Amino acid sequence: MLSSDARSSLNSKSDNETFILNLDSISKIEKQLQDNPYDMISLVFLLYDVPDTALQRLMVYQRVTSDVSGTNINLLQEWYCHASSRPDWQHELLEALMICQLNSIVKSLGFHIPTMRVFYQSNDPFSSKYINPVKKVLYHACENINSTNLLKLKKSLLSYDINVMEYTTCELIFLELLSNKFITINNIGQKIKTNQNCICNVENLVKILDNLNGLKKVAMNLRYFQSKFNDEEVDSFASVNGSSSPSLPVPPLDGTKLKQDDKNYGAEDFSELFDIINNMPEPLENNFKSDTMSTKQNRYEIKNPEQLGVCIVINQENFYPSKNSIEDHQIVPLEERKGSSVDKRTLERTMTSLKFQVHSCSDLDHDEMIEFIKKKINKHVTSNDSIFMLCILSHGVRDHVYAADSVKIKVESIQNLLDSDEMSHLRGIPKVFIIQACQVEDTPHPTFAADNVQTNYYLGKLDFLIYWATAPEYEAFRHEQTGSLFIQALCKLLRQRAKHDHLHEIFTQVNNNVANLCTKLQRAQVPLFKSTLRKNLYLQVPE
Repeated sequence: MLSSDARSSLNSKSDNETFILNLDSISKIEKQLQDNPYDMISLVFLLYDVPDTALQRLMVYQRVTSDVSGTNINLLQEWYCHASSRPDWQHELLEALMICQLNSIVKSLGFHIPTMRVFYQSNDPFSSKYINPVKKVLYHACENINSTNLLKLKKSLLSYDINVMEYTTCELIFLELLSNKFITINNIGQKIKTNQNCICNVENLVKILDNLNGLKKVAMNLRYFQSKFNDEEVDSFASVNGSSSPSLPVPPLDGTKLKQDDKNYGAEDFSELFDIINNMPEPLENNFKSDTMSTKQNRYEIKNPEQLGVCIVINQENFYPSKNSIEDHQIVPLEERKGSSVDKRTLERTMTSLKFQVHSCSDLDHDEMIEFIKKKINKHVTSNDSIFMLCILSHGVRDHVYAADSVKIKVESIQNLLDSDEMSHLRGIPKVFIIQACQVEDTPHPTFAADNVQTNYYLGKLDFLIYWATAPEYEAFRHEQTGSLFIQALCKLLRQRAKHDHLHEIFTQVNNNVANLCTKLQRAQVPLFKSTLRKNLYLQVPE
């Protein structure tokens, strides 16, 4: 019998003993949870055996509770009607309440909390007496998934054609995954008691959680239970809190440099350097006269000084794992690029002041990124444009940038797209790429390439100027409040010198400024530009 505070132990019910919990107890619990819908959702997640039923009832419950304050559709009473024939249903309910830390409810039912905590081992994520243990781990995963990771999880599942964007809680998402057989945890409860065979497959979810910051321990726990309940061998265990859990092979990392576009440093490191950038003196007019040899014949024509061309700014600041990145063995989660929005705004202001028509967007997956570029070019680039500019702010590895779905895109493939027959209206127009991303080495894996059709008669790759924030094998540095060294230094010099110097000269000076700043910081960053331009490229008619 389940004992109250007056008893010192908890034992299973015998034939002659009576239930302590009954339908009235269930009604009392529901009443106490009227103003706590999230706790009700958690209990239903843990208690209901059929995921489809739990999901359907919770969807109705959410609609009702959002429309009518304090409304309850008796989800626990419905569970009781089906579960009360089981001898251990009271234990199931009490263990679920303890897992959810609803101690006030348990105490109101007459039970001693410390005794209950020990009996049900509610503080041990690896132990479960009556609740499906994988559900317990999934519940704790829900407790550890913050709003940022919840959104990333939703976006990740979209890449698997599972749309859970409307769900407001992690439990609902997991029920959807169980209903769709994206994960399976069949008959685990029966196996605990009868040693029957079961199927536990949570690998799809584990791979996603493994790529979300702060959730590797949760992923490890799930993989452990998958191995345990499928009778797979578990080599060794490492405990988060002293309990057993598997040790997983960790890929050799030369620091976290392999998958990061740039490094974040504190204000104490960067404040002085950004003061130097911001306080660069305005150029004296007589110091920056244009080269007298830069005649109209050896410079690209500026057709309309009031409408220089189109500038596209793509800011990849928040990243999430996707089916493609997981299959591509992206092993280090890409962190949020704090401060990148500062660079985006600086570029927008600078390019607008230089008479570009600026179109910007943030956090695009690899398909959206290519489509955004195509759409803006086809809609806005005209024969009167003098220059096309594309700015990409993201994580990167050598010759690649990352889309928001953690898929690598080869910069050359974007170049090929802009040089294809589909983009023939860009031919003859200088095309400038500004790329704020690292170029550290990476192991070869498949990368996304933009579709393009190369002509057999057009001499490709002409009229390009590609400027990387750093050279191959180097990192790029960014401050969370003030933006990146490269973009801030570049925009400062563009505003100062566009009337006087062509881009090759400006970029050379940016290289010098960034090198000097990084010397002060004792860091290595060397901007690099590559050019197939045929003439000098000015952003304004030179004075």
